[in-house]
Amino acid sequence: MNRIKWVLILAVVVLALFAGVFFYGRHLGKSSAADDDRPLNVKSQVILDRITSQYFLVTKTVFVDSQAEIETPKSNDWKDLFLGKKITVDGLIRVDVGVDIKDLRLEDIVVDSRNKTVTIDLPAAEVLDASLFGQLDVDVDKAVLDKLKGVFEDTQNEDYNLALQTLINDAKSQVTADAAIFNDARADSAKLVELIVTGMLQDYQVVIE
Repeated sequence: MNRIKWVLILAVVVLALFAGVFFYGRHLGKSSAADDDRPLNVKSQVILDRITSQYFLVTKTVFVDSQAEIETPKSNDWKDLFLGKKITVDGLIRVDVGVDIKDLRLEDIVVDSRNKTVTIDLPAAEVLDASLFGQLDVDVDKAVLDKLKGVFEDTQNEDYNLALQTLINDAKSQVTADAAIFNDARADSAKLVELIVTGMLQDYQVVIE
């Protein structure tokens, strides 16, 4: 009789343990499912860090044949030849247009974890760099051209720098007047940013504003 009693007690204990394990397993399963249904908490700072670490500069490069007039140069090498006159300077200027991702701020990134969207207010494209491609040309009488070439070969010369800066400013103005260049540069950067974010959050939709 006692043996039967202990068997029954043991059976009850085993059954209780089984029931406990079963219901605990269901609880864990429900908790896990709830966690899966809960929107992922993604921070804007994490996305910003990922973009800034993986972004590389995408630019639209434009070559502008720039021409400008400058006042009588100031160096002594010029005075006897061009006192009171202006000279015409030509040069091919390379202008790079793109989005500087350093201008992207934390408040420009809005994460909606429930609807799984990331909205990014991407900075506008701008002129990132402008430089001379080749050499400067001076439109003057051939009789004095050799002397002028000597002056313009000295890149530290004040007159050279004045002429170059004048050409660069002219080229920038021409490029800035063409909105399509800036729109294309920004669109290329937007594609890259979208790739970076979707690579991080594959089930999120990225909206670039």
